[in-house]
Amino acid sequence: MESQDRNADYQYSLPIIAYKLLFGLVEFLLGVSLAFFHNRFLHWYRFYVASELSENPHDLLVRLTKQIVPAVLTHHAVLTLYLILLGGVKIAGAIGLVYKKNWGVDLLVSLTFIMLPFQVIELITHPSLIDFLYISLGLIIALYLINFRPKLWAEKVSNRIKSS
Repeated sequence: MESQDRNADYQYSLPIIAYKLLFGLVEFLLGVSLAFFHNRFLHWYRFYVASELSENPHDLLVRLTKQIVPAVLTHHAVLTLYLILLGGVKIAGAIGLVYKKNWGVDLLVSLTFIMLPFQVIELITHPSLIDFLYISLGLIIALYLINFRPKLWAEKVSNRIKSS
């Protein structure tokens, strides 16, 4: 009975579960594909650049990606680990939400607050409306999951940790 009472403290929503599960799957699969196919991606990208530059030496897409893509594909280990872990945590949190478990909410909300400083720094150094919307949506979802009471949520998590 106590477990049901504690689960009633949080809000669960099918669109949020779908959102977290979808983004988790995309991140996880990107990480796995980067782990297994990074050399093929790098080869494909170099072939694409050569063919595009032979047609148009001032190709916009090549100019935009010529610094980023080779660096990402050359130094892929950290990004691969990051994507696999981030996707895995989101998938696990979404599964916890499906079963209305406190740990699912705790996992997703903690992840949001852990990632927030890094996302804000990225937003400040490279302002983008899409990044701003992504960060805002993530915060709104996290706050919704804990009924817009972060202090109460932190106290409950702390009490559960102490009682374990």
